[in-house]
Amino acid sequence: MDDLRRIFLAGLDHQIGLAHDPDYRYPSHVFVEENGETVKQITYKHPEPWWFEENGALFVRLNFGERTMQIPGKNPVIRVGKKSDLLSTLEALHILVDNREMDDVIEKMVVVSR
Repeated sequence: MDDLRRIFLAGLDHQIGLAHDPDYRYPSHVFVEENGETVKQITYKHPEPWWFEENGALFVRLNFGERTMQIPGKNPVIRVGKKSDLLSTLEALHILVDNREMDDVIEKMVVVSR
């Protein structure tokens, strides 16, 4: 479970970075062919935002990799309301995940989507 939590926290870190700066990019790597050999190359990725606006309200859709998290008994989205509340919402989610309060949700989401 620690690995799953760490992966999700990394995603939240990227979303927080993106909420601070719309040009946020994070280092990643790709493998490319170079002179007949496969080499690792550093690249910088721009994360896709987890948030979207609908009918004048802002929502956050929780993602784990390419999977959307399903929150039991609720919509798979969190209503943020105003853009000014986005950062505090993402930071509150980070605290919940870091405190292991969303472990069951993360685990269920991963099992269901396999």
